[in-house]
Amino acid sequence: MARLTAAAGGSALASRCTGVQSALDPHGEQADALAVLFWIFTAVLGLVWLVTMAGLFFALTRRRDSRGEPAQARPAVKRQVRIAFAAMLASTVIILSGLTVLSFDGQRMVFRDGAGAAVTISVIGHQWWWQVRYEGKNGFETANEIRIPVGSAVDIKLTTGDVIHSFWIPSLAGKLDLIPGKSNELRIQADKPGVYRGQCAEFCGQQHAHMAIFVVALEPSEFERWRAKQAAPARPMAHLTKQQNVVASAAPSPSAALSEHSR
Repeated sequence: MARLTAAAGGSALASRCTGVQSALDPHGEQADALAVLFWIFTAVLGLVWLVTMAGLFFALTRRRDSRGEPAQARPAVKRQVRIAFAAMLASTVIILSGLTVLSFDGQRMVFRDGAGAAVTISVIGHQWWWQVRYEGKNGFETANEIRIPVGSAVDIKLTTGDVIHSFWIPSLAGKLDLIPGKSNELRIQADKPGVYRGQCAEFCGQQHAHMAIFVVALEPSEFERWRAKQAAPARPMAHLTKQQNVVASAAPSPSAALSEHSR
């Protein structure tokens, strides 16, 4: 029974780590690096906590000499205490140094420069929506949604039109701030098709909670079709005018309707 309960609890916890907006459900290289860092930090710090609690429990339950020790103004430090202190200091330095190296290595992975991106997009944060510009020949604009090709690097240039915002797509990359007067750049990549929800991660006003953005990852061929359709000139209004004329001619005139009503 206990095993079933533990398994159910573990599966429930695992299910909370997945979804359209979860940093623990990575679908890109940058997100993978951040997720690995999270689990390493959690394991190491969890082990440190367990060792600390074990030492505290041992200190509280250890039998002391019933005879006691006489009080001394300057008691000598015992050899065991010196060894324990040296061990704790050395382990602290080793752990912190290792985590620092891992952190810098993960940051280098997230912000590394690679070959030219397949798509370059400018994202401008506003209160409380996202303006999206696809750069290059036949560029176009959308809002609150980004579409990218699967398996290709996408460079996102981040600026703001008013206050500080923070661009964050947890399943694809870490968050990066949009600061007035500055321009930041983030590279993302999706490993498989899907919809990934993002959020402004910096409080920016009354409607901050509603400032969401969605990244739709499409197969390369499907993305190119969508991009060509968005960049194409708008359809002329002639066909709409013709349809309106047909509808108007089919409808009865107001005078005819009035005479029919009087009858």
